[in-house]
Amino acid sequence: MELAVFGATGGTGRELTAKALDSGHKIRALTRSPTSMSTGSSISTIQGNVLDADSVSATVEGVDAVCCLLGRTPNNPDDIVSRGTARIVAAMERHGVERLVVLTSMGLGSSTSAVPWYVRLANATVLADLMADKARQEERVMQSDLDWTIVRPGGLTDEPGTGEYVHGVDTHVTAGPIPRADVAEFLLWVIETEGYVHETPSLTTRRDIDIEFLWDQATGVARRVVG
Repeated sequence: MELAVFGATGGTGRELTAKALDSGHKIRALTRSPTSMSTGSSISTIQGNVLDADSVSATVEGVDAVCCLLGRTPNNPDDIVSRGTARIVAAMERHGVERLVVLTSMGLGSSTSAVPWYVRLANATVLADLMADKARQEERVMQSDLDWTIVRPGGLTDEPGTGEYVHGVDTHVTAGPIPRADVAEFLLWVIETEGYVHETPSLTTRRDIDIEFLWDQATGVARRVVG
């Protein structure tokens, strides 16, 4: 299977790329910095920006599935996530690529009540613009005719993957810390099995929230606001 990955140079994107290559898939990635990507016969990079329709089109054309892991990055407009996703959806519809898996976050849609109070507070204040952009992203995907899945993870960490995570559309799950490696593993499973089509599964763990995790999340919020 050949996968187009948008956001491949981010933390979760790197994990997904590595796992997909290990599973024998091919990767086509759009990036502003091709030198920051791994090299090999099974990975190809296209230099460009997700807001450029031609670059997005070249990345999507002929692939089997698309994984969108866009996030707010420096030197891009604040609505990069929703606008970039709109470009991706349009290119997929034009080229007849049907499978799309998108990574957003818990705290959106039906998962609003699943996040801790301090996350809801941050989402309603310092992260309001970012969350509004992600909400527009989800809306654009849901309005499409694609075979989409929107995955909403809990708080991302850089810890090694454990494989001990829970997922589902049950709105009663509680957001907890989850390694990016586990998120990548789940994303690849969703792509390979065509699971959760036209659904928005939450992805989290049953781990307790400790001080270290709270500090990591707080500093993450600060970086996203500054970025």
